[in-house]
Parts: sequence; C-alpha cells; structure tokens
Amino acid sequence: MDNLNGIMNAFLMLSDLENDNIKDKVKNKERIVFATMKAQIPEWQPPSDWETLTDTEKLKRLELIQKISN
Repeated sequence: MDNLNGIMNAFLMLSDLENDNIKDKVKNKERIVFATMKAQIPEWQPPSDWETLTDTEKLKRLELIQKISN
C-alpha cells in the first residue's frame, strides 16, 4: 500500500504543476485519488455529497487526502 500511496502522491504533484485552473485540478486529482481508493478498497465509493460540493471544497478535501497520505 505504501508504494501505491507514493505513486498517487507523485501523480498528484505532477497534476499540481500542469493545471492552473481549479476545475482541471479537481478533475485530475479526483481521478487519481478515486482510482487509488478503489484499488485499495474495491467496494469504496465516493462521498455521497461529492456531486453537490463546489470545486473549491472538492479541492480542499482532495488536498487533505494528499497531505494525509504523505
């Protein structure tokens, strides 16, 4: 699992470098984090309120996950 988290963090850092607008950052981070979660916990589902959140709130949550997994 540590290797998977390391790979996820590397991709998240690259995502930060290549995306300037919040919508693109959220889209890329969401894809990386959600895929990693599914790989670790096959029955994992995104938070039930995910689609109702603003991009700013989504980005905050995704960045928190990035910090926690370091």
